[in-house]
Amino acid sequence: MDQRAFWTLLRRRWLTVVAFLLLGGIGGSAFVLTTTPEYSATSELFVAAVGADNSSDLNQGSNYSQQQARSYSVVATRQAVLEPVITALGLETTPAALARRVSATVPLNTSLITVTVMDTSANRAAATANAIATSLTNTVVRLVPKRSDGSSPVRLETVQSATAPTKPASPNARLAVLFGLLLGLVAGIAFIVVRELTGAKVRSAEQIRQTAGVPVLGTISYERSALAHPILTRASSSSLRAEEFRHIRTNLGFLQAGQPHKAFVVTSSVPGEGKSTTSVNIASVIAASGSRVCLVEADLRKPSLAGYLDLEDGVGFTTVLAGQASLDDAIQRWGADGLDVLLSGAVPPNPSELLGSGRSLALLEALRSRYDVVIIDSPPLMPVTDAAILAQHFGGAILVVGCGRVEVRELRRSIDALEASGSAILGAVANLAPAELKRRYKRIHEREADHAAERPQVTGTGLAAIQEARS
Repeated sequence: MDQRAFWTLLRRRWLTVVAFLLLGGIGGSAFVLTTTPEYSATSELFVAAVGADNSSDLNQGSNYSQQQARSYSVVATRQAVLEPVITALGLETTPAALARRVSATVPLNTSLITVTVMDTSANRAAATANAIATSLTNTVVRLVPKRSDGSSPVRLETVQSATAPTKPASPNARLAVLFGLLLGLVAGIAFIVVRELTGAKVRSAEQIRQTAGVPVLGTISYERSALAHPILTRASSSSLRAEEFRHIRTNLGFLQAGQPHKAFVVTSSVPGEGKSTTSVNIASVIAASGSRVCLVEADLRKPSLAGYLDLEDGVGFTTVLAGQASLDDAIQRWGADGLDVLLSGAVPPNPSELLGSGRSLALLEALRSRYDVVIIDSPPLMPVTDAAILAQHFGGAILVVGCGRVEVRELRRSIDALEASGSAILGAVANLAPAELKRRYKRIHEREADHAAERPQVTGTGLAAIQEARS
């Protein structure tokens, strides 16, 4: 996925990312509300060497006190220091448990020991920090070897006593919510990217071009009314949907340009992409242009054209192959433009073998020789190989891609199936395209109509009429 595709995906799926972002913020807030707050109290002790009376002794004493401070900071979390604290404060804990809530550090190049205590009670945290400072001082005095005169070579003094904090140190509400939002953002982006790479659906004509690498012959916009009335009629000939099919008709005229009789195999990747209705409407608009067109229902597994066109389904393709009817008797006329339709007939037990047989191909070749254009409605590519067999014999396939219905991986597998059979893909039709494309198309045509209305109307002929219009 390149950068442009990523930003396009982000714009299309921004609601999903926002949902994950909000979930992350809610999770961070829930963590803050359900976590018991802990308070941090700190006391500081200064370690000094005793007995230095000149600069050399002072320098040595400073180094000595820094070394001792690091050692004493370790002692601060040991049992010898913590047991007196537990006894003095009456804490219901053990030295090991208390040690997990105590930290003693020495800032770099200093003789200071910083004792920090975390506790769910602010007052208890301050009292424990001060008690540890006192206990550490007493323990060091007891443990450090004495001089010959009985004095101690080091001295610990408390330079800052701990006070009860007013705000909890943990959890940090702002940090927790920000971390939750960041985690939600990352999770949301990861979710849409993984879904796009694994189970994403095709959404646009541009995506079809990138995935299939074939020209898009046209785009059919999604219309809610088309669900109830999928077949174009005379009444809908001026609609945007009819204009889109006429655009496809124009592009089909450039395919198989060297052949006087053309045959187009129309298929899709999976059921439900609008393959059959697209086949009917393409055949209908071609017939409306004056060409002799025959629509052949080669989907022998799940035929549907009889229901769409309100034709008799008792006779058709399989009936002719079985010798039970002649081709002329099986062909039915539909619509005012003289579209001929050859339905599938009875469903056979062996559709793939029947379509690939010599008699079947000979029948389709006979139809192509009789008509200017033959539109062959074939089964989807994913379940069966019928369409690949037909496309191999008739110069390639037109792939109907249902936007929002077929996954990217399914489209790629369909392309692989056609390529494996040696069949070319003549082009693709983006069906059920998003409505915003339709609105954009309407705005363009409305602007063109407005500009056309503003142009002067030329009523005469020749140069004089043009000059008259300009004046």
